[in-house]
Parts: sequence; structure tokens; C-alpha cells
Amino acid sequence: MAQTLRRSDPRRSGPPLARPLLAGALVAGALAAVVALPAAPARAGSVTAESIFDRQATRQQARSQVPKGATVTRTVCEDLEVGMDNTRYRCTVYYTMTPAPTPATAAPAPAQP
Repeated sequence: MAQTLRRSDPRRSGPPLARPLLAGALVAGALAAVVALPAAPARAGSVTAESIFDRQATRQQARSQVPKGATVTRTVCEDLEVGMDNTRYRCTVYYTMTPAPTPATAAPAPAQP
């Protein structure tokens, strides 16, 4: 006698199309990741400077070390008490760098008859 699985049977795992749909979604996600790889992502970085003079000078010193062409995204400064009523200033500047666009290769002009 043949045994049939009912919807309430614990041996049955989800609707009949769940596994193929899940596998398709995983393949589509992997394909999207591979397609996105050739486009170079923006690089992020940070520069930190410390000084005993003042916060504004420390911030300016850190900003002067950001690479040319970078976009500053955030600046964080903190006052550090180093004892005997002395303060040291530390500023970190965060930036991103987008890769330079590659020039399109020019197609040769069609030959004139």
C-alpha cells in the first residue's frame, strides 16, 4: 500500500515550490554579487592628528593629511586630559575615495568609400 504525505506530516518540509524558489534566489543573489564586483567600490579611510595647542589647529592638521580628491564624510574630535591640568586634542577625519572613471575607448571611425 502506497504511503501519501499529508500537509500536517512532519516529514514534509514546506510547500512544494519552496526549495526551487530558495535555490533560485540564492543563485540570483550570487550572480548579482559577481556582476557587482567589477565596479570598483569606494574606498574609505581615516586620518588622525594630535596636538597640545587647540582643537581647531588639530582639526586643520588632520584635514590637511586627507588625500587629494577624497570626500570628507565625518570629523570627530576629543579632548584628552593628560594630567596636571593639561589637555591634549585628538581629531580623526573620515573620508571616502571614489575610483576615477576609466575613459571609454574610442571606436575607430568607419572607413569612407
